[in-house]
Amino acid sequence: MNADLDYVTIFDNVISKKNCEKLIKIYKKTIIKEKDSTANYYYTDIDVRNFSYNKEIFECIEKYKINYPEISLTASYWGLVSLRFKFWKKGDFFNQFHSEHCFSRPNRLLSLQIYLSDHDCGTEFYNKKVIKSKVGRVCLFPAYFTHTHKGQPDLIKNRYLITGYFEFFKLGKCEH
Repeated sequence: MNADLDYVTIFDNVISKKNCEKLIKIYKKTIIKEKDSTANYYYTDIDVRNFSYNKEIFECIEKYKINYPEISLTASYWGLVSLRFKFWKKGDFFNQFHSEHCFSRPNRLLSLQIYLSDHDCGTEFYNKKVIKSKVGRVCLFPAYFTHTHKGQPDLIKNRYLITGYFEFFKLGKCEH
C-alpha cells in the first residue's frame, strides 16, 4: 500500500452553481434545528431514491473505485443510504473533531460531502488538511477514525452542504 494515499478525493463542478442554488431553495424550506450544540446546524433529510443528482454521485463513486480499487474488495455489499441537507448560519460550524463510523453507525464506509456554497473555509481533517467549500464540489473520504474531521466557520455568510454516507448492507439490503 502506498503511504501517500490519503483516500480523500475531490470532484469539482459536479453540480452547477445554478443547480446548487435550486437545491438550497428547495431544502431550506423544510429545515429542522439541530439540538446538539457541537453541530449547531439546521437540516432536513433527503430521500436518497429521489435525489436529483444520484447519477453524478455514482459517477464520482466509479472514479473513486478506479483510484482506490481495494474498496471493491470488501466482503459485503455497500451503497448510498442517507443524505442530509445542512445549513449553518454565519459563524456557526460543527466544532468538534469526529469520525462518521461510530457505535450508533457501525456500517458506515464512506463519507460524501456536496458543497453548495463558496466559502473561505471548509472541512478540516485532524492532520490539518482542509477541503475548501466550493459550489458544486463533491468530496469522498473514509468514514473511519483515520479521517477525523470538523467544520470551519464562515464569519461572513451562511454555509450550505449536503452530507451522505455509503454503508454496508446486511443480508443484501440496507438496515440502519
